[in-house]
Amino acid sequence: MANNKLFKQMYKYRMIYIMLIPVAIYFIVFSYYPLYLGIISSFMKSKMIGAPEFTGFTNYKDVLQSPLFSQSFINVLIVGIGTFIIQFILGLLIALSLNELKSKFIKTSIQSSTYLPYLLSWSVVGGMWIKLLGPTGIVNGFLQLIYGSSFKSIIFMSEPKFAREIMILTGSWKVAGYYAVLFLAAIVSIDESIYEAAAIDGASRLRQIVQIIIPSLVPTMKVITVLSSMGILRNFDQIFVMQNSIILDKIRNPLYLIYSDGIINFKVGFATAASTLVLIATFIIATIVRKLTKYDDTYIN
Repeated sequence: MANNKLFKQMYKYRMIYIMLIPVAIYFIVFSYYPLYLGIISSFMKSKMIGAPEFTGFTNYKDVLQSPLFSQSFINVLIVGIGTFIIQFILGLLIALSLNELKSKFIKTSIQSSTYLPYLLSWSVVGGMWIKLLGPTGIVNGFLQLIYGSSFKSIIFMSEPKFAREIMILTGSWKVAGYYAVLFLAAIVSIDESIYEAAAIDGASRLRQIVQIIIPSLVPTMKVITVLSSMGILRNFDQIFVMQNSIILDKIRNPLYLIYSDGIINFKVGFATAASTLVLIATFIIATIVRKLTKYDDTYIN
């Protein structure tokens, strides 16, 4: 009986299932099959000539005992979490500010200008910030106006003590506008009658923001937090573009280490083992964040 009911449902929605077949094939061919090959390679020692040699968990042992991998993991957590916190707060503040603007032209202009960096690649954004933070860049020029002619230019990109902060601030600047769009979309969907009822009760605009808008954004905040948690360990483009040998130890992350070992040094087994560990760590982080934010209670149950 249950099988007949299931068959009828599948037959009823057969066109949907048929349309999903190309999508499933795409993910199998370009995502899951390469993932399978990568996991298999993580147990192998690749050779320039001849077939790979099975080494068991040797590659994983080498990765876990590598000081570079441990430091890169610490780097990516510091930069990733710091970037998320700042871009989350900036995105929320931008969205709340835009919602209060009455001029459609000003609102659209600010929204477009804050969202534009998100559309640009890190090749463009990174090169721009390297120029701005250079000895003759606008940042040093501004500091010289404040401190006078005695001020000596700071080569920010050659100062390890500024490296992580620069990655955090530039990463936040690039993505904050995208977060603002998500928050603003949730804000404009709030029923206007709720504001009217609150105004009748004598609630100020600030109180409406605190008691109406922000609670209404909680589901969107959960989505952004969970999605961001899955990307904390996957920041490669920014580091690849903005790194140099002086600051690399402060900002090197696992993906950059995988690139340098797997592609440049041809240590494929080590690199794929590190990639698998990053995948597992991403899954663990995302699961913890889902539990802490009670994401499943909001969107699944």
